[in-house]
Amino acid sequence: MLAVPTTAGRAKGIEISNPYLDYLSDGFIFAMRYNSALLDAYGEAFQSFLNPKGTAQKFRKNIRLSFDNSLRRNLMADELVSSMAKFVGSWLEVIRLTGHRQFASNVYNMLSFENKFLEPLRDNINRTQSELVETRGRFNMLHYKSDRKPKHKTPILIVYSLINRYYILDLLPRVSVIKSLQSQGFDVYATDWGTPSGFDSDLSLETYAEEYIGNAVERIRDLTGCEKVSLFGYCWGGIFALIYAATHKDDVKNLILHATPVDIEKDKTVIEKWTAALDTRALVEACGNVPGWLLNTAFVLRNPVETLLKYPRYFSEPRTLDEIAQFFSIETWLYDSRGIIGRVYREIVEQVYRDNLLIKNRMKVGSITLDLKNISIPLLDIVGTRDDLVPPSNSIMEKIGSADKKLIEFPTGHVGLCISDEAHEKLWPAVGQWLAERS
Repeated sequence: MLAVPTTAGRAKGIEISNPYLDYLSDGFIFAMRYNSALLDAYGEAFQSFLNPKGTAQKFRKNIRLSFDNSLRRNLMADELVSSMAKFVGSWLEVIRLTGHRQFASNVYNMLSFENKFLEPLRDNINRTQSELVETRGRFNMLHYKSDRKPKHKTPILIVYSLINRYYILDLLPRVSVIKSLQSQGFDVYATDWGTPSGFDSDLSLETYAEEYIGNAVERIRDLTGCEKVSLFGYCWGGIFALIYAATHKDDVKNLILHATPVDIEKDKTVIEKWTAALDTRALVEACGNVPGWLLNTAFVLRNPVETLLKYPRYFSEPRTLDEIAQFFSIETWLYDSRGIIGRVYREIVEQVYRDNLLIKNRMKVGSITLDLKNISIPLLDIVGTRDDLVPPSNSIMEKIGSADKKLIEFPTGHVGLCISDEAHEKLWPAVGQWLAERS
């Protein structure tokens, strides 16, 4: 016997079908514009191929630069960015109607539980020996153990980002920033924000930048007897460190920023412009925690050809086992993404990426309006001149109140700052020297 749809049922069907059709239509339009951007970039690269200049190596480099520059320009065109944001908005409406948020929350809870078993394996193989330090709050703090007594009095607290996991600064023994700092005589601590669950939706930017860093600093002071610590902020962790340094300057000895997005307006990247265009409230409402795979997709789409070609390009010449291990360790880290707590994501995107309030001294954290001029402690800002995620123009140097401040522009990209041989030969010894002079 056939059931006759009720009026409510028919209305519900219409409610779902219309957003679904919008999703298909908006997805088609975005795909067409994205493919057009790719084809146009191929065209410019072909023009460079038809006009060879210089040596064979320079010729290949010019073709690659022509493609990359054209694609970057096309992907930042207002029409394409608008279609991307509309497509994502249509997708969010569909999954909101299907109750995706509760399903995603259950998945996050399961992953959070499973990682209690997986994380110890990942976090100990090829990592610098560390111990968990009991700290108040829903996060972990690591203390990197050393057989030698620290040479420098002031301990370092590394504040990591929420986007990727913390071990990028301790990827492999040969290219470990942690080991470099230890070998130079520093006592190193670090935050491990862990894997967020669906129960972490109440955590905010204030929770991380004020409460959690404050708890970590207090614990380090109890353990070491030192009155102050040096804060080292990696990427978004630099935003947390900036906030804490601006509001608790009596607790912080030095501040180091590592590829930290601060001034977004000067020279936006593809990721920055795409991120600013998203409806973050709709994203958080539909998903809760922002899924890591969504961010990974955006990273790939900013240059899919580079993603595909890096494997054959890397293995086009003989590689040692150490080099191969490093290559796949980086790849693992790049895609080892967790969800980002929705409320924190929304606060950072809206205030930093969209309205650029941090550099304008109008960013709100809880009841506080952040003023960068209040930061009077020594500052070291590290940027990569070839960073296509956080370009050098993001530097904070112009607005910071410190009299003692230094900018290091290093000729590498976002990840290269951490793991390149050149960075470990020149950059990190220079960073250690700067800290040693102020510890």
